[in-house]
Amino acid sequence: MYHRLDEILNNLANAFKDSPEYRDYQRIRELIHQDPEKERAINEFRRRNFELHKYRNTDLYNEMDRLEQEFAPLRAQPYVNEYLAAELALCRMVQRINYRLMEEIEFDLGFDPL
Repeated sequence: MYHRLDEILNNLANAFKDSPEYRDYQRIRELIHQDPEKERAINEFRRRNFELHKYRNTDLYNEMDRLEQEFAPLRAQPYVNEYLAAELALCRMVQRINYRLMEEIEFDLGFDPL
């Protein structure tokens, strides 16, 4: 049984890797990796953005606005917004796969994810 499931998962992973979204992400990711300072700044932005959404003990709208203003110079640099958008596209693909799987196996999430 697991052999068949592993084969299906391998096919899914290969289809994911063959998608235009993944190829685009990898292309932009490589450009970002060539500039370690830019990569560190992006990671700091991502970390702080994650923390804002995770803890939500503040006024999220104002805090997000402040974060966007603080990192506006970074986001104006070549490839930064493109990288973040490509990363978001991959995250949404993974979410769709997870939601579809949970829906098909009738796994009760307790809420409607979409």
